[in-house]
Amino acid sequence: MLFGYKILAYCTSKIYENKFNEFISSLNDELVANNWRVMVFCTETDLYKDNKNNKGDRNIFDLINYDITDALLISDMNLHDVGLKKDMMKKARENNVPVFMFDGNYENTYNIKFNQFNGFEKVVRHIVEQHEIRSLHFIAGTKEAEHSNVRLEAFKSILNKNNIPFDDSMVSYGDFWEIPTAAVVQKLIDEGRVPRAIICANDTMAIATVSTLKKNGFKCPRDVVVTGFDGIDSIFFSSPKITSALCNYQTLGIEIAHFIFDALDSNTPPNTKYVDPSIIISESCGCESITPAHSLDYISFLSIAYSHYRIEDKRLSNLSSLIRDCNSIDEVIKTLRNGLLFNMFCLVKAEYIDNTKNPNVSYTESTYGDEMYILLDSDNDQPTNNCVIKTKDLLKPERMKELLDTYKKPLFFTPLNNMDQSIGYLCFCYQNYDQHNYMQINQMSTWLSHSLVGFRNIKYQQFLQKQIEDLYSHDSLTGLYNRHGFMRIYEDLLNDFGIESISLAMCDLDNLKKINDKYSHNEGDNAIRIVGKALSEAGVDGYFCRYGGDEIIGLYPYPVDSYYIQNQVQEYLDKYNNTSGKPYKVSTSIGIYTSKKAPFKEMFAKADELMYKQKISKKDRRK
Repeated sequence: MLFGYKILAYCTSKIYENKFNEFISSLNDELVANNWRVMVFCTETDLYKDNKNNKGDRNIFDLINYDITDALLISDMNLHDVGLKKDMMKKARENNVPVFMFDGNYENTYNIKFNQFNGFEKVVRHIVEQHEIRSLHFIAGTKEAEHSNVRLEAFKSILNKNNIPFDDSMVSYGDFWEIPTAAVVQKLIDEGRVPRAIICANDTMAIATVSTLKKNGFKCPRDVVVTGFDGIDSIFFSSPKITSALCNYQTLGIEIAHFIFDALDSNTPPNTKYVDPSIIISESCGCESITPAHSLDYISFLSIAYSHYRIEDKRLSNLSSLIRDCNSIDEVIKTLRNGLLFNMFCLVKAEYIDNTKNPNVSYTESTYGDEMYILLDSDNDQPTNNCVIKTKDLLKPERMKELLDTYKKPLFFTPLNNMDQSIGYLCFCYQNYDQHNYMQINQMSTWLSHSLVGFRNIKYQQFLQKQIEDLYSHDSLTGLYNRHGFMRIYEDLLNDFGIESISLAMCDLDNLKKINDKYSHNEGDNAIRIVGKALSEAGVDGYFCRYGGDEIIGLYPYPVDSYYIQNQVQEYLDKYNNTSGKPYKVSTSIGIYTSKKAPFKEMFAKADELMYKQKISKKDRRK
């Protein structure tokens, strides 16, 4: 429970499909009316394949906070990663969260499913008993698919009830899609085994069957009757319209909501609930269609949806380029304040804004780490700069409460990935059930993933380049510039017309040979390092170099007070000598020369001459 609301976490994919819109609207409305709120965790694909992109997508389900979740609903048919589903169920049970599985069959789980057997029996019975057809062929899905095997058993059941002998030659496999189905039908035609009726395990195969028959001169339904199953939109716009069975997702949403209420209110043990599909009588079996197609409305919807997609794809591409070219994370945040991005949040792992970290590697034990960084809260005028939240909170608590109190529509969480590496997530809080919004969720997550990954890769490359340049131009002992790096800077200053005078300080460590011989070269290196720090931290901005051996140079693009620098260096060394505990004193001689811009050799010679005068003066005082 969160802020007084019970929370349903719904895990699925392919939310752009029309049936999802029907389902989520009815489910959410029923739940909201009973003081629930819905959080949808979704991916673009059904995770059927084991590849890097799918591994990254599946991580969005690690975001579920079971401490605030009152029920977990998983769409079994839309998520094919069995290991993922078992992992979610295990976490839910460990936190005493009941698990509801749509279209699945799992132990210790509340299963709700369409009664595939009864629904398919209705279709086959209509062909056998109403049309009195006894010459049939069944095109199944795949041999291992449970849905396909259930429909095959329903096919056999009706044949048995009507005393029609069954043998294996009556069954072919079309793998649930067009190309294998077309091959199956073509084989039946080539072998002269075309039956009076072809019963397909789904609508996609039924449409492919009709198309292949037409190409070979067969007419449907005059020569061959064809049926499908599932009731997808396309069957109403094919020619002829396909007889099928409708799995009503609007009804399903209501049934699942009440299944959840009953299970939690009465504390009943896990069980299975069935929802019966309804037969759709149409033209492909020789009947008149009883369901209006609304073709113009559907074509108009598709046309508008495609137009929106193209326009938004172009705008997202432009936005992606702008994000990749940003110089800082603050600039990214400003760029994301774009009218194209509305009713949404964009969050990344806190480590992801650190340019010194490799964006292709995760530095956290858990998928998202303990903290998330908010890049965008599109509907909030308050800036998000430096806004970090606990990952388990999903959003800022005050904003989450506002959403749950005000919007009452589902919250959608979808991943931002760099291949198999999770970089963050998007949260959408649309204020209506507009299917166009659902269609663009995956589009936005894809583009923003690419743009943020591009931005971070560029920043990391710049960081590495600077590291290489530092190694090439800096001295490893002192951290100051080496001779190569220093000379590049000196040439740049000579070519800078805004600089008229420069100053060069030359430091030479006193008694280095004595320190090396008596106390070791390590101690000699320490003394050199201390002199470098004394000059670079003398309070005057400049460029500092270990020119060679024990020679430390300071370069200042303006006149300096040589006495001030000498005094500051001496104070630093006195303080060090009084506290270091070393058996030797670190001292240096300094020569500082200021002049109009001149070649380095000239400046170096003058500063070196002044430095040696000071060194000789010290020796004379010790005599």
